[in-house]
Amino acid sequence: MVDGEFTDRNSGFSVVFDDDGRVAYAYLLDDHASLVADVWLYNRCETPVQPEWTSPENMPFANSLAFSKSHAGFSVVGDISDVSVRWTNGEIIEAQVLIRGELFARLVEGSKPGWCSMAKKDGPLAKVLMPEQ
Repeated sequence: MVDGEFTDRNSGFSVVFDDDGRVAYAYLLDDHASLVADVWLYNRCETPVQPEWTSPENMPFANSLAFSKSHAGFSVVGDISDVSVRWTNGEIIEAQVLIRGELFARLVEGSKPGWCSMAKKDGPLAKVLMPEQ
């Protein structure tokens, strides 16, 4: 289990990284600690064939095989020091989640879900992160 929080001093927004030992998610919170965006990052558990999101008791949901891909050589986060966040402040706040220095996910205020490099196709837990994003 790995958890951490990254706060942007300019906006007061924060990203919560939550790896509960089964799945990992990132959550974007506004300056009042309200959830404004989220994204699935990866499964630690076996990737389910059928989507879990029809059963609320399975929250947080693992992403299913049809919506997630594996990256050759990717290893799950072992320590919060593997994670960092880059901020873009404008009319809408954006947070880029980096794992070991590589862009891994994007959270944009008001976008649920966000984008992740482990998404195979757009779904309810994550959208596909394109290389130019």
